[in-house]
Amino acid sequence: MSQKDTHRDRIALQLYTVRDYVADDMLGALSRAADLGFAGVEFAGLFEHDPEALRAHLDSVGLAVCGTHTGLDQLANDFAGCVRDARTLGTDIIVVPYLAQEYRGAPGYAEATTMMTDFARRLKDEGMRLAYHNHSFELEPCRSDSLERGIDIIIAESPADLVLLEIDVYWLRHGGVNPLAFLKQYATRCPLLHLKDMSDEQSRRFAEIGTGILDFAAIVTRARQAGVEWLIVEQDSDFESDSFESAARSLQNLQSICQSIDTEA
Repeated sequence: MSQKDTHRDRIALQLYTVRDYVADDMLGALSRAADLGFAGVEFAGLFEHDPEALRAHLDSVGLAVCGTHTGLDQLANDFAGCVRDARTLGTDIIVVPYLAQEYRGAPGYAEATTMMTDFARRLKDEGMRLAYHNHSFELEPCRSDSLERGIDIIIAESPADLVLLEIDVYWLRHGGVNPLAFLKQYATRCPLLHLKDMSDEQSRRFAEIGTGILDFAAIVTRARQAGVEWLIVEQDSDFESDSFESAARSLQNLQSICQSIDTEA
């Protein structure tokens, strides 16, 4: 039995974590992710690789694709191409990973939400889904005289069954929001969950899962209860020594957490 079959949770690697390797050798990075025991990957750009060739390699090493990070501008400029690439890679989820500065502020968030809702409807017609990945800037008030936040606009002004969420627990904590409380409220809208740790409240450095201050046992338990489809390991920077070594440590720690939950159940 392979390492990735030892428990029920599907764990993927967001390839942005190992972008230095991906930029030099995409196929080698995919093979290494599979060798470490990841069940899948999430793309953050194809680096000019042919999607069909990538799919063939993914199949050969036994990796699934849980989603693709695709900007609003990409969807606006080549919707059909974005759908084609995602479908070729074997995923039905396209994730909007970020909002440019022009979409910040209440009018900008409203415009972005309208765009995402439109794209989500079109994707539904293609048998696909759209999700939005949060950072912490959406957790800031849109105006000095209002408590309304960007995330509130995105959630309130889009249909819950169309514009889904890819919740990132680190960025919630970074923005002063309790990740578990947020997940409890919106987990059923969250097919993909980004997991990365925070070293401490003072530095707020990125950290390998299980080495910082986030309660991943509680987070994973809630994710399971809500039917979250993929747990996704990501770390933006602050690696112990090497991005793949950090990814491996996060995976091992996350698997241990999952197994501990099973033991205690």
